Amino acid sequence: MIVTIARPASAGDGLRPAKRKRGREVMSLLGLASLALVQPIQSFQLGPSLGLGRSQSTLCSTGSVSGYSSGVEAEFDDDIDNHLGLKVVASSGIDDEQLPLVLGAIRSTCDKYGMTFDSSGIHAISKPLRSKSLPGILGRVLLVEMAGVPVSFDFDESELTAQLKIDLSGQIDQLLAEHRHGITNTNQPILLGFQAPRGDSKQSVQSSLEYVIQKEMSDYGLREAVAGASSGLSAEDKTLAPSYRVELDGAMIETVDCLGKTHFDTSSLIVFDDLVNDDLRRRLLNVVNGEDKEIWDDTQGPRPARWVRGGLFDVANDDANQSSAACYGLSEHAIMDICYNEHPAITEFESKLSALFPCFEVTRLPESVLGPQISPVTANAPTHGDDFDFHIDCDPLQVPPSPWADVFGRYPNRSRGRPRFVSCLVYLNDEWNEAFGAPTRFLDPLTQEVYDVTPKPGRVLVMDQDLSHTVVAPTQAAGRRPRYSLVWKLILHPRTQGQEMKLSCGRNWPEPILFGSANI
Repeated sequence: MIVTIARPASAGDGLRPAKRKRGREVMSLLGLASLALVQPIQSFQLGPSLGLGRSQSTLCSTGSVSGYSSGVEAEFDDDIDNHLGLKVVASSGIDDEQLPLVLGAIRSTCDKYGMTFDSSGIHAISKPLRSKSLPGILGRVLLVEMAGVPVSFDFDESELTAQLKIDLSGQIDQLLAEHRHGITNTNQPILLGFQAPRGDSKQSVQSSLEYVIQKEMSDYGLREAVAGASSGLSAEDKTLAPSYRVELDGAMIETVDCLGKTHFDTSSLIVFDDLVNDDLRRRLLNVVNGEDKEIWDDTQGPRPARWVRGGLFDVANDDANQSSAACYGLSEHAIMDICYNEHPAITEFESKLSALFPCFEVTRLPESVLGPQISPVTANAPTHGDDFDFHIDCDPLQVPPSPWADVFGRYPNRSRGRPRFVSCLVYLNDEWNEAFGAPTRFLDPLTQEVYDVTPKPGRVLVMDQDLSHTVVAPTQAAGRRPRYSLVWKLILHPRTQGQEMKLSCGRNWPEPILFGSANI
């Protein structure tokens, strides 16, 4: 049979991205019932605090997303039963008070689709799933069987299950948004998994739920270690020691998994002056500007073959950072080259990152966190006269609905046992006179004090992604020359449950400078 389908808006508009292996956006298949009955997915935006720091952070509901268009056709095999049904067989992390509400949302969606629904005999585990092989996960999972599909039905490639998951997740996200208070487990996202009826399967409920999480992580690349080979550096290597570190943006925050408890938290920035030698710095600069034989004098500005005006988009909420949009950014071709082609200098630096943080699994920011418009590796080239706003790169407490949120939840950055979001900058110029200025500037929201890190060639700066910061444009003394930096957006995953997420990994690093509200 042939049914009409609607193509959803992109992941950056608040919808869940397609699996990477499918290489395209998820198609919206609504052939089981009237298209008009199914509501568009609710969208969440990062709160207005995106440029102000944690002290004013909020997660804001913005209603439904439009952007559906009809008229695309797809074919399905005729052997799919017209009487499809869903049966919820297991859950974890959903308490007795919330489970009936979630089941009611699924039943409502099934009614709109003309599908049967069964929740009898559900194996409900009230506590979140915990697994030694999956540290850092949220552990709220709902496992659903789909009746009426043939034995050969391919759940991975099915547009039907893809759209069902989108619509059901949207209904559950909306339900949870209406009952959102703080960061308690009952307000956290729920991961949906589908399977065919298994009859008398001997697989345990724990194993089945773990498989749902593992598959989601694999499908969307949620925990893929950076590709760097062994750096050969020992944990005590002097190049891995920071020159100095700073704590700022202090605040009392809720403690994850300890209802009603709070603790004092600060954000970190750490400076390394010996991690990148001059040879590696030069090779990284060549990657950014293009590894060909063309000679370009950057005192005339960034090289036009790699850099374009209006190409700088490196935060999700660009409404809060519109001034940066008129500044130089890498061309789309250059970004694809840096992110997806093999460059020995990139590999070498990422191996250093793995050595720098040996107690974590170091990964690039997956596309499923903020959408494909945010590149995990990019570069900056501010010039005199550019204007930039304070912003944050990302905050795990404010991520929009996505596979990432379903697997890992929403939580304050640096929470014990949860992935930590950090960014890493490498300053790349051959020379940079202090009179040229252009520091990276950090804002302490409570005191409104600012802290500057100077762009010394070869210097590496690691910072928490929820730390409010901005680029400062070079002074007039710099002329038209750009201040180059290469930027990684990273996630540091714990290796064990409940692990401390301190960046020092137990090493004897210099005592931090306590700045602004961190020193109150």
